[in-house]
Amino acid sequence: MSEKFPNTRTEAPAYLARYLDRKKEKPDFKDRDKGENPKWVVQARIKAEDRAKNEMDYDDSPPIRSEGYARVTVSPREILFPESLKERMSGTVDVRLIRHGETQGYGTNAGLTQLGKWQAHRKGQNLARGLKDGSKVIMISADTARARESAVGVQEGLVQAIARYNIENVDIVEPTPMDNFRNLQVWCDGEEKDPTSAFIKYNTVLEEYERNKSGDRPGGLDEIDRFWKVQAGGGDPIMYWLNQPLQFFEPPAIVVRRFWRGIVKLINENTDNLNLRVFICTHSGPIRALATSAVGHDPGEPHNLEDVRIRVFPDKEHAILTYRGRGTEIEVPTTNTPSWFDLKNKD
Repeated sequence: MSEKFPNTRTEAPAYLARYLDRKKEKPDFKDRDKGENPKWVVQARIKAEDRAKNEMDYDDSPPIRSEGYARVTVSPREILFPESLKERMSGTVDVRLIRHGETQGYGTNAGLTQLGKWQAHRKGQNLARGLKDGSKVIMISADTARARESAVGVQEGLVQAIARYNIENVDIVEPTPMDNFRNLQVWCDGEEKDPTSAFIKYNTVLEEYERNKSGDRPGGLDEIDRFWKVQAGGGDPIMYWLNQPLQFFEPPAIVVRRFWRGIVKLINENTDNLNLRVFICTHSGPIRALATSAVGHDPGEPHNLEDVRIRVFPDKEHAILTYRGRGTEIEVPTTNTPSWFDLKNKD
């Protein structure tokens, strides 16, 4: 072999060199772990802490954010339940609040795109892996086109995967819209509407006011205008709703109680099966409000077909809510009724 083209090499190949460089940059987990947690848990926590610190450098980072706040509000992807809790979790009902798939648009009550339908189908296949022989699955949706189509897609994915995995005697109830799980409501021109329907009305009425200059705009119109301008400006309208005391939007706390009443109602109506699963296709705003009420901070917008998992204990007074890898035990809020909650419309 010519010296110009040697048949041996001493340096590492490029892919291996890059791997070795990354390995050198990894933090020393032993120095930062003071407990007896598994290595993967320690790594997840340290990565989350470092990610939280990096977020503090962003220009739009909240001025009150501290290192401690950042560490608490960035959830590592871990679920470690203590043994005492695992024993209590036997007999819990598994509830999933699932955001709808990718939508054709929010200017009308539009259905899913082809990608959205595929997302729903795949979600059903993934959920089937957690089913046991003899399970009962309740399929529920909000009464919008995108939520209904998502529920149908999830059901089709479940049916296909059940056959593939040879799971027997699974009872899947046909998807049914349920009013408890509708989107957040907006008081618009004397009616309660979801934000999409309110947007259609808002566009029509706003155009009339701007064309004819017919007096001051109603307060509800102003609030809808601000909500949608946040969206148009690339902001987060759901965060705006969660943090502003809006007078013409259904408050987040009321939405959370409405959802919990629906969850408890479904469980009470289906006590005949110990392997009950409840899959609810709905909207990101209520899902996010419910997660926020449990963990104490806004954990962020769920992706299409991402879910919040709730395991309700047999007493229906306590539950574990899991979102993005962090589980929190909570008291079901409907077990107590302060005087400021109006129960005239109780389901």
